[in-house]
Amino acid sequence: MEVRIAKTAGFCWGVRRTVDRVMEVAGAASNPVVTLGPIIHNPQAVERMRAQGVGTVQAVAEVERGTTVVVRTHGAIRSELQAAKERGLSVVDGTCPYVKYPQAMARRLSGEGYHVVVVGDAAHAEVKGVLSYAEGPCTVVKPGGPIPEIDAKRVAVLAQTTCIGAEFERVVGALALRHREVRAVNTICNDTDERQADARQLASEVDAVVVVGGKNSANTRHLAELCRQIQPRTWHVETEEELQPGWFEGCKVVGLSAGASTPDWVVEGVAARLRSLPA
Repeated sequence: MEVRIAKTAGFCWGVRRTVDRVMEVAGAASNPVVTLGPIIHNPQAVERMRAQGVGTVQAVAEVERGTTVVVRTHGAIRSELQAAKERGLSVVDGTCPYVKYPQAMARRLSGEGYHVVVVGDAAHAEVKGVLSYAEGPCTVVKPGGPIPEIDAKRVAVLAQTTCIGAEFERVVGALALRHREVRAVNTICNDTDERQADARQLASEVDAVVVVGGKNSANTRHLAELCRQIQPRTWHVETEEELQPGWFEGCKVVGLSAGASTPDWVVEGVAARLRSLPA
């Protein structure tokens, strides 16, 4: 079976930067190394790091003194970073620069008196981190969800870096009709825009699509959603073991996209499995 791989499948620059940094720190450190939360949303990559001695903790309170703590790609809550500082822990900041931008804007705009609205998943580590930098009222609007009434004249709208652009536009447009002043700052990562455009184009050219990445990865789920709107025969898998030959009956060409947190070796494994299936 022919497999066409999207140009932007696999690790983005920010994720690769953080993963490389973790391995660099782990290779040079004589003390234990842990990441504050999963370094990226990909179970296979996290397990491979664990096998190489890099642990994962959910809170600074779990970390023993003498341990090096690496902040994951999605960033961390300000109070956790402060707690690490107060305990004298060695902290390596692996936050993606694209994530630092909405953090900085949340702090700045809330300080200027804006009610900050973030379009994204309130349970996501990135959004939690962004909200922690705001110095005033905040609201999270879930993509596709209702837009709550906000008691404020001045509203600033930010986006989770992996947000679908159309959702950001929807929220900004609705708020613009309700409030005297709306400041929209597009904090969607450039890689996200490019990756989503590539996925949409690919979905229009193939008989089926496989999107590879962690089930807990927001940007991977969004890719699958976008592809499914164009090509209903779209499946989201973490590894080649989930592929079912029956999905591809009658297919000659399958498209393959992957989230920004999906390692190259996982993408290659899925591609090899798909190529072994009869057309």
